[in-house]
Amino acid sequence: MATTDSKRSFETLVRQPYQDAIALVLRTMDFHSQMMHLSTDKQYKDFHEKQYLRLKNWMVDMKDYIIELEKELNDT
Repeated sequence: MATTDSKRSFETLVRQPYQDAIALVLRTMDFHSQMMHLSTDKQYKDFHEKQYLRLKNWMVDMKDYIIELEKELNDT
């Protein structure tokens, strides 16, 4: 049976508050990626690709923010 537990570790105080949101966004990205590849209609394929890219950009922004915040906290 497949598990839905995240394989990623968010054990720092900076990362913990974002754990649930990031897990949800990753699952949603996986869904849009799958639908993008399964869709035969170009309109639906484009829609799912657009949503996937929006979520990916959010994820990159969050990663950069978290890393920067961790650096700031470690420098003090």
